[in-house]
Amino acid sequence: MMPLLSIAEIYALIDEFDPVRYGKTRNYQNGGVSKLSAYFSRGVISTRQVYERLRERGFSLYEMEAFLMELCWRDHSQRVWQHHDPQLEARAAQHYIHNDQQLPTAILEANTGIQAIDDALRELRATGYMHNHLRMYLAALVCNHYGAHWRTAAKWFFGQLCDADAASNHLSWQWVCGANAPKVYYANQDNINKYTGSSQKGSPLDTSYEALPALRIAATWQTPNYLFEPNPTNPALIDTTLPTHIYTPYHLDPKWRNTTTANNILFWDLQHWDDYPFSEAVFNWINDLAKVQIPNIQLVVGTWGDLQSRLNLQDTFTKEHPLTAAYGVNVDQRAWLWPLSEEKPGSFFNYWKKVQKHLRREN
Repeated sequence: MMPLLSIAEIYALIDEFDPVRYGKTRNYQNGGVSKLSAYFSRGVISTRQVYERLRERGFSLYEMEAFLMELCWRDHSQRVWQHHDPQLEARAAQHYIHNDQQLPTAILEANTGIQAIDDALRELRATGYMHNHLRMYLAALVCNHYGAHWRTAAKWFFGQLCDADAASNHLSWQWVCGANAPKVYYANQDNINKYTGSSQKGSPLDTSYEALPALRIAATWQTPNYLFEPNPTNPALIDTTLPTHIYTPYHLDPKWRNTTTANNILFWDLQHWDDYPFSEAVFNWINDLAKVQIPNIQLVVGTWGDLQSRLNLQDTFTKEHPLTAAYGVNVDQRAWLWPLSEEKPGSFFNYWKKVQKHLRREN
Protein backbone atom coordinates (compact mmCIF):
# COMPACT_ATOMS: atom_id res chain seq x y z
CA MET A 1 0.00 0.00 0.00
CA MET A 2 0.92 3.68 -0.21
CA PRO A 3 3.19 5.08 2.54
CA LEU A 4 1.61 6.01 5.87
CA LEU A 5 3.02 9.54 6.05
CA SER A 6 2.64 11.96 8.92
CA ILE A 7 1.50 15.49 8.12
CA ALA A 8 5.10 16.70 8.51
CA GLU A 9 6.26 14.10 5.98
CA ILE A 10 3.47 15.11 3.59
CA TYR A 11 4.51 18.76 3.87
CA ALA A 12 8.09 17.70 3.12
CA LEU A 13 6.81 15.90 0.00
CA ILE A 14 5.02 19.08 -1.10
CA ASP A 15 8.18 21.10 -0.50
CA GLU A 16 10.17 18.72 -2.73
CA PHE A 17 7.59 18.79 -5.52
CA ASP A 18 8.41 20.68 -8.72
CA PRO A 19 5.23 21.90 -10.46
CA VAL A 20 7.23 23.05 -13.50
CA ARG A 21 8.58 19.55 -14.12
CA TYR A 22 5.09 18.20 -13.50
CA GLY A 23 3.72 20.36 -16.31
CA LYS A 24 6.31 19.04 -18.73
CA THR A 25 6.31 15.33 -17.79
CA ARG A 26 3.07 14.41 -15.98
CA ASN A 27 1.74 12.20 -18.79
CA TYR A 28 4.82 9.98 -18.66
CA GLN A 29 4.80 7.05 -16.27
CA ASN A 30 8.16 8.17 -14.87
CA GLY A 31 7.18 11.85 -14.90
CA GLY A 32 7.25 14.30 -12.04
CA VAL A 33 3.90 13.53 -10.38
CA SER A 34 3.22 14.80 -6.87
CA LYS A 35 2.43 11.46 -5.15
CA LEU A 36 -0.13 13.36 -3.07
CA SER A 37 -3.37 11.95 -4.48
CA ALA A 38 -4.05 9.53 -1.61
CA TYR A 39 -3.68 12.30 0.96
CA PHE A 40 -5.99 14.59 -1.00
CA SER A 41 -8.65 11.89 -1.30
CA ARG A 42 -8.42 10.97 2.37
CA GLY A 43 -8.82 14.63 3.31
CA VAL A 44 -5.48 14.87 5.09
CA ILE A 45 -4.58 17.88 2.94
CA SER A 46 -6.58 20.19 0.68
CA THR A 47 -5.99 21.65 -2.74
CA ARG A 48 -5.91 25.09 -1.13
CA GLN A 49 -3.19 24.08 1.37
CA VAL A 50 -0.94 22.72 -1.38
CA TYR A 51 -1.47 25.73 -3.63
CA GLU A 52 -0.59 28.14 -0.82
CA ARG A 53 2.50 26.16 0.13
CA LEU A 54 3.74 26.23 -3.47
CA ARG A 55 3.00 29.95 -3.74
CA GLU A 56 5.03 30.56 -0.56
CA ARG A 57 7.95 28.83 -2.29
CA GLY A 58 7.78 31.49 -5.01
CA PHE A 59 6.11 29.66 -7.89
CA SER A 60 3.98 31.90 -10.11
CA LEU A 61 0.49 31.02 -11.34
CA TYR A 62 2.00 30.51 -14.80
CA GLU A 63 4.62 28.07 -13.50
CA MET A 64 1.99 26.16 -11.54
CA GLU A 65 -0.70 26.25 -14.22
CA ALA A 66 -0.65 22.57 -15.25
CA PHE A 67 -0.64 21.38 -11.65
CA LEU A 68 -3.28 23.92 -10.59
CA MET A 69 -5.50 22.70 -13.40
CA GLU A 70 -5.16 19.17 -12.03
CA LEU A 71 -6.06 20.41 -8.54
CA CYS A 72 -8.99 22.26 -10.08
CA TRP A 73 -10.23 19.03 -11.71
CA ARG A 74 -10.33 17.53 -8.22
CA ASP A 75 -12.26 20.49 -6.79
CA HIS A 76 -14.60 20.57 -9.78
CA SER A 77 -15.45 16.88 -9.41
CA GLN A 78 -16.28 17.42 -5.74
CA ARG A 79 -18.44 20.42 -6.61
CA VAL A 80 -20.27 18.32 -9.19
CA TRP A 81 -20.93 15.67 -6.53
CA GLN A 82 -22.58 18.29 -4.32
CA HIS A 83 -25.27 18.58 -7.02
CA HIS A 84 -25.12 15.30 -8.97
CA ASP A 85 -24.81 11.66 -7.87
CA PRO A 86 -21.64 10.27 -9.52
CA GLN A 87 -23.41 6.91 -9.86
CA LEU A 88 -25.55 8.51 -12.59
CA GLU A 89 -24.47 9.49 -16.10
CA ALA A 90 -23.48 13.12 -16.21
CA ARG A 91 -24.21 13.69 -19.89
CA ALA A 92 -25.29 10.70 -21.97
CA ALA A 93 -25.40 6.90 -22.16
CA GLN A 94 -22.16 4.97 -22.57
CA HIS A 95 -21.01 4.71 -26.17
CA TYR A 96 -20.64 0.90 -26.25
CA ILE A 97 -21.76 -1.79 -23.76
CA HIS A 98 -21.35 -5.54 -24.20
CA ASN A 99 -21.77 -6.70 -20.57
CA ASP A 100 -23.28 -4.37 -17.98
CA GLN A 101 -22.78 -6.53 -14.87
CA GLN A 102 -19.35 -8.16 -15.10
CA LEU A 103 -15.71 -7.44 -15.95
CA PRO A 104 -13.34 -9.26 -18.29
CA THR A 105 -11.38 -12.00 -16.54
CA ALA A 106 -8.27 -10.65 -18.25
CA ILE A 107 -8.64 -7.39 -16.30
CA LEU A 108 -9.21 -9.07 -12.95
CA GLU A 109 -6.22 -11.37 -13.53
CA ALA A 110 -3.93 -8.69 -15.06
CA ASN A 111 -3.64 -10.73 -18.24
CA THR A 112 -4.78 -8.44 -21.05
CA GLY A 113 -1.71 -8.98 -23.21
CA ILE A 114 -0.87 -5.27 -22.97
CA GLN A 115 2.25 -5.26 -20.84
CA ALA A 116 2.05 -1.71 -19.49
CA ILE A 117 -1.58 -2.15 -18.42
CA ASP A 118 -0.94 -5.57 -16.88
CA ASP A 119 2.04 -4.17 -14.95
CA ALA A 120 -0.13 -1.28 -13.75
CA LEU A 121 -2.85 -3.68 -12.59
CA ARG A 122 -0.29 -5.64 -10.59
CA GLU A 123 1.05 -2.41 -9.11
CA LEU A 124 -2.52 -1.43 -8.18
CA ARG A 125 -2.99 -4.70 -6.32
CA ALA A 126 0.29 -4.27 -4.43
CA THR A 127 0.23 -0.53 -3.68
CA GLY A 128 -3.30 0.81 -4.14
CA TYR A 129 -2.01 3.25 -6.76
CA MET A 130 -2.03 3.63 -10.55
CA HIS A 131 -0.59 6.50 -12.61
CA ASN A 132 -3.32 8.76 -14.00
CA HIS A 133 -2.44 8.12 -17.64
CA LEU A 134 -2.56 4.36 -17.06
CA ARG A 135 -6.02 4.82 -15.53
CA MET A 136 -7.18 6.38 -18.78
CA TYR A 137 -5.66 3.55 -20.82
CA LEU A 138 -7.32 0.99 -18.55
CA ALA A 139 -10.73 2.64 -18.71
CA ALA A 140 -10.57 2.91 -22.50
CA LEU A 141 -9.69 -0.76 -22.81
CA VAL A 142 -12.33 -1.93 -20.33
CA CYS A 143 -15.24 0.19 -21.57
CA ASN A 144 -14.58 1.02 -25.21
CA HIS A 145 -13.06 -2.25 -26.45
CA TYR A 146 -14.24 -4.97 -24.06
CA GLY A 147 -17.58 -3.21 -23.51
CA ALA A 148 -17.91 -3.39 -19.72
CA HIS A 149 -20.27 -0.88 -18.15
CA TRP A 150 -18.43 2.09 -16.66
CA ARG A 151 -20.38 1.82 -13.39
CA THR A 152 -19.30 -1.78 -12.77
CA ALA A 153 -15.70 -0.97 -13.63
CA ALA A 154 -15.62 2.25 -11.59
CA LYS A 155 -16.96 0.49 -8.48
CA TRP A 156 -14.36 -2.27 -8.75
CA PHE A 157 -11.53 0.18 -9.42
CA PHE A 158 -12.60 2.50 -6.60
CA GLY A 159 -12.25 -0.29 -4.07
CA GLN A 160 -8.62 -0.96 -4.97
CA LEU A 161 -7.37 2.64 -4.63
CA CYS A 162 -5.76 4.31 -1.64
CA ASP A 163 -6.78 7.57 -3.33
CA ALA A 164 -10.32 6.36 -3.99
CA ASP A 165 -12.64 9.31 -4.49
CA ALA A 166 -16.02 8.65 -6.06
CA ALA A 167 -16.29 12.07 -7.67
CA SER A 168 -12.95 11.94 -9.49
CA ASN A 169 -13.07 8.18 -10.11
CA HIS A 170 -16.62 7.73 -11.35
CA LEU A 171 -16.73 10.92 -13.41
CA SER A 172 -13.40 10.02 -15.03
CA TRP A 173 -14.67 6.59 -16.07
CA GLN A 174 -17.71 8.32 -17.54
CA TRP A 175 -15.46 10.78 -19.36
CA VAL A 176 -13.49 8.00 -21.07
CA CYS A 177 -16.55 6.12 -22.32
CA GLY A 178 -18.52 9.14 -23.54
CA ALA A 179 -21.04 9.37 -20.68
CA ASN A 180 -19.45 12.59 -19.36
CA ALA A 181 -17.90 14.01 -22.53
CA PRO A 182 -18.94 14.73 -26.11
CA LYS A 183 -16.43 12.18 -27.43
CA VAL A 184 -14.93 8.81 -26.50
CA TYR A 185 -11.30 8.46 -25.44
CA TYR A 186 -9.07 6.01 -27.31
CA ALA A 187 -5.37 5.16 -27.13
CA ASN A 188 -3.38 2.74 -29.28
CA GLN A 189 -0.23 0.78 -28.49
CA ASP A 190 2.07 3.43 -29.96
CA ASN A 191 0.64 5.99 -27.54
CA ILE A 192 0.99 3.58 -24.62
CA ASN A 193 4.59 2.85 -25.60
CA LYS A 194 5.42 6.54 -25.80
CA TYR A 195 4.21 7.43 -22.31
CA THR A 196 5.10 4.24 -20.44
CA GLY A 197 8.53 3.58 -21.94
CA SER A 198 7.44 0.22 -23.30
CA SER A 199 8.15 -0.99 -26.85
CA GLN A 200 5.51 -3.67 -27.29
CA LYS A 201 4.22 -4.70 -30.71
CA GLY A 202 1.39 -7.00 -31.66
CA SER A 203 -0.87 -6.26 -28.67
CA PRO A 204 -4.67 -6.05 -29.02
CA LEU A 205 -4.30 -2.26 -29.28
CA ASP A 206 -1.51 -2.29 -31.87
CA THR A 207 -3.52 -0.62 -34.61
CA SER A 208 -4.23 2.80 -36.06
CA TYR A 209 -6.38 5.46 -34.38
CA GLU A 210 -8.78 5.22 -37.31
CA ALA A 211 -9.43 1.56 -36.46
CA LEU A 212 -9.87 1.98 -32.70
CA PRO A 213 -13.58 3.02 -32.60
CA ALA A 214 -14.60 -0.26 -34.22
CA LEU A 215 -12.15 -2.44 -32.27
CA ARG A 216 -13.96 -5.02 -30.11
CA ILE A 217 -11.98 -7.45 -27.96
CA ALA A 218 -13.51 -10.82 -27.06
CA ALA A 219 -13.38 -11.84 -23.40
CA THR A 220 -14.53 -14.26 -20.76
CA TRP A 221 -16.42 -12.47 -18.01
CA GLN A 222 -16.84 -12.72 -14.26
CA THR A 223 -18.39 -10.79 -11.42
CA PRO A 224 -15.88 -8.75 -9.38
CA ASN A 225 -15.41 -9.99 -5.83
CA TYR A 226 -16.88 -7.55 -3.31
CA LEU A 227 -17.11 -10.10 -0.49
CA PHE A 228 -15.19 -8.07 2.07
CA GLU A 229 -17.34 -6.01 4.40
CA PRO A 230 -16.06 -4.77 7.76
CA ASN A 231 -17.74 -6.10 10.85
CA PRO A 232 -19.80 -3.59 12.85
CA THR A 233 -18.02 -2.44 15.99
CA ASN A 234 -19.37 -1.68 19.41
CA PRO A 235 -20.32 1.96 20.01
CA ALA A 236 -17.38 4.20 20.79
CA LEU A 237 -16.45 5.14 24.35
CA ILE A 238 -17.82 8.66 24.40
CA ASP A 239 -17.17 11.26 27.09
CA THR A 240 -20.42 13.23 27.06
CA THR A 241 -18.71 16.24 28.65
CA LEU A 242 -16.61 16.70 25.50
CA PRO A 243 -17.52 17.64 21.92
CA THR A 244 -17.35 14.90 19.29
CA HIS A 245 -15.37 15.15 16.05
CA ILE A 246 -16.58 12.85 13.27
CA TYR A 247 -13.84 11.85 10.83
CA THR A 248 -14.58 9.72 7.77
CA PRO A 249 -12.55 7.90 5.08
CA TYR A 250 -12.77 11.23 3.18
CA HIS A 251 -11.88 13.52 6.09
CA LEU A 252 -8.71 12.81 8.06
CA ASP A 253 -7.43 16.37 8.44
CA PRO A 254 -5.00 16.47 11.39
CA LYS A 255 -5.16 20.29 11.54
CA TRP A 256 -8.94 20.41 11.84
CA ARG A 257 -10.13 21.54 15.30
CA ASN A 258 -6.92 20.10 16.69
CA THR A 259 -6.70 22.53 19.59
CA THR A 260 -9.93 21.18 21.11
CA THR A 261 -10.05 18.10 23.32
CA ALA A 262 -12.81 15.93 21.91
CA ASN A 263 -14.07 12.44 21.19
CA ASN A 264 -12.33 11.65 17.90
CA ILE A 265 -14.25 9.05 15.87
CA LEU A 266 -13.42 7.57 12.47
CA PHE A 267 -16.85 6.55 11.24
CA TRP A 268 -17.37 3.98 8.50
CA ASP A 269 -20.99 4.28 7.39
CA LEU A 270 -22.17 0.87 6.20
CA GLN A 271 -25.11 2.52 4.45
CA HIS A 272 -22.63 3.58 1.74
CA TRP A 273 -20.64 0.35 1.56
CA ASP A 274 -22.64 -1.27 -1.27
CA ASP A 275 -22.01 1.72 -3.56
CA TYR A 276 -18.45 2.49 -2.43
CA PRO A 277 -16.78 -0.70 -1.13
CA PHE A 278 -13.08 -0.79 -0.30
CA SER A 279 -10.84 -3.83 -0.46
CA GLU A 280 -9.71 -5.15 2.91
CA ALA A 281 -6.18 -3.91 2.21
CA VAL A 282 -7.33 -0.34 1.48
CA PHE A 283 -9.76 -0.38 4.43
CA ASN A 284 -6.92 -1.31 6.76
CA TRP A 285 -4.60 1.26 5.18
CA ILE A 286 -7.12 4.06 5.76
CA ASN A 287 -7.56 3.01 9.39
CA ASP A 288 -3.79 2.99 9.88
CA LEU A 289 -3.46 6.40 8.19
CA ALA A 290 -6.12 7.79 10.55
CA LYS A 291 -4.12 6.58 13.55
CA VAL A 292 -1.04 8.38 12.20
CA GLN A 293 -2.95 11.64 11.72
CA ILE A 294 -5.48 11.88 14.58
CA PRO A 295 -4.62 11.39 18.28
CA ASN A 296 -6.75 8.89 20.21
CA ILE A 297 -9.05 8.19 17.28
CA GLN A 298 -11.68 5.50 17.74
CA LEU A 299 -12.88 3.30 14.88
CA VAL A 300 -16.65 2.90 14.55
CA VAL A 301 -18.21 0.73 11.83
CA GLY A 302 -21.99 0.75 11.60
CA THR A 303 -24.92 2.96 10.68
CA TRP A 304 -25.43 6.59 11.49
CA GLY A 305 -28.67 5.81 13.29
CA ASP A 306 -26.82 3.57 15.76
CA LEU A 307 -24.06 6.10 16.38
CA GLN A 308 -26.10 9.30 16.63
CA SER A 309 -28.14 7.90 19.51
CA ARG A 310 -24.94 8.13 21.58
CA LEU A 311 -24.09 11.70 20.58
CA ASN A 312 -25.09 15.22 21.48
CA LEU A 313 -25.61 16.37 17.90
CA GLN A 314 -25.45 20.03 18.94
CA ASP A 315 -21.86 19.44 20.07
CA THR A 316 -20.84 17.12 17.21
CA PHE A 317 -18.79 18.35 14.25
CA THR A 318 -17.59 17.10 10.89
CA LYS A 319 -16.42 18.47 7.53
CA GLU A 320 -18.67 18.91 4.52
CA HIS A 321 -18.97 15.89 2.24
CA PRO A 322 -21.90 14.67 0.12
CA LEU A 323 -22.02 11.32 1.96
CA THR A 324 -22.48 12.98 5.36
CA ALA A 325 -24.88 15.74 4.30
CA ALA A 326 -27.87 14.18 6.11
CA TYR A 327 -26.20 13.64 9.48
CA GLY A 328 -27.62 16.80 11.05
CA VAL A 329 -24.43 17.84 12.87
CA ASN A 330 -22.31 20.99 12.76
CA VAL A 331 -20.50 21.15 9.42
CA ASP A 332 -17.25 22.96 8.63
CA GLN A 333 -16.56 23.74 4.98
CA ARG A 334 -13.62 22.30 3.12
CA ALA A 335 -10.79 24.49 1.82
CA TRP A 336 -11.25 25.07 -1.92
CA LEU A 337 -9.11 26.83 -4.51
CA TRP A 338 -12.18 29.00 -5.12
CA PRO A 339 -14.26 29.05 -1.94
CA LEU A 340 -17.19 31.21 -3.03
CA SER A 341 -18.99 28.84 -5.40
CA GLU A 342 -22.32 27.48 -4.14
CA GLU A 343 -24.08 27.24 -7.50
CA LYS A 344 -23.76 24.28 -9.85
CA PRO A 345 -20.21 24.27 -11.19
CA GLY A 346 -21.04 23.89 -14.88
CA SER A 347 -18.38 22.71 -17.30
CA PHE A 348 -14.84 22.22 -16.08
CA PHE A 349 -13.32 24.89 -18.28
CA ASN A 350 -15.84 27.54 -17.22
CA TYR A 351 -15.10 26.61 -13.61
CA TRP A 352 -11.35 26.74 -14.29
CA LYS A 353 -11.66 30.27 -15.69
CA LYS A 354 -13.41 31.40 -12.50
CA VAL A 355 -10.74 29.75 -10.35
CA GLN A 356 -7.97 31.45 -12.35
CA LYS A 357 -9.68 34.82 -11.98
CA HIS A 358 -10.02 34.32 -8.23
CA LEU A 359 -6.37 33.28 -7.80
CA ARG A 360 -5.15 36.26 -9.85
CA ARG A 361 -7.07 38.62 -7.60
CA GLU A 362 -5.43 37.01 -4.57
CA ASN A 363 -2.01 37.65 -6.08
